[in-house]
Amino acid sequence: IYDNKVISYINIEDYWILRGINELSNDTSYIFTKSAKDNLKRIARVCSARLPCLIQGDTSIGKTSLIKWLAKATGNVLIRINNHDHTDLQEYIGSYVVDPVTSKLVFKEGLLVKAMRNGYWLLLDELNLASSEVLEALNRVLDDNRELYIPETQETIKAHPRFLLFGTQNPPGKYAGRKQLSRAFRNRFIELHFDELPDDELLT
Repeated sequence: IYDNKVISYINIEDYWILRGINELSNDTSYIFTKSAKDNLKRIARVCSARLPCLIQGDTSIGKTSLIKWLAKATGNVLIRINNHDHTDLQEYIGSYVVDPVTSKLVFKEGLLVKAMRNGYWLLLDELNLASSEVLEALNRVLDDNRELYIPETQETIKAHPRFLLFGTQNPPGKYAGRKQLSRAFRNRFIELHFDELPDDELLT
């Protein structure tokens, strides 16, 4: 029980994952080859332990699509941030904006704060393209206390039990512009590596 509400679980590949607020949905268009099934089991194990997960693999290997499928299968809301050179901290944390009704400045929460507060899953695509400012802000969220301090509002956000953080990245050095994340930062995640699909699975 959390916040006077009963939290239930869904069994995925023999691992129990916290159920979200959406209806359960089985996307039958997703093709489960042997590799995809193995990867699903590995991700489900990390999700059941409620740990942040960093997935590395080549482009179009199925990193993002598998997380999307799992979110639907467990009824969890998935928010996605696609990192690039111009992704700033305001998209994650939030900023002051003018309220169109009152014409006063109000703080509009960013996607990271929204996900933590409501217990959504947050998928950070191309994490090794994120700025050092963004990575520094994520550090505290990745701690055991799962908290985030917002300087603008002087509020500390405690992550909802359902909140999960995923990162995906292409191998640094193999793709232009991808930097090597520090070992200290990567150690805050359970790191999974997705291999290239075998030829027979590509045909499937």
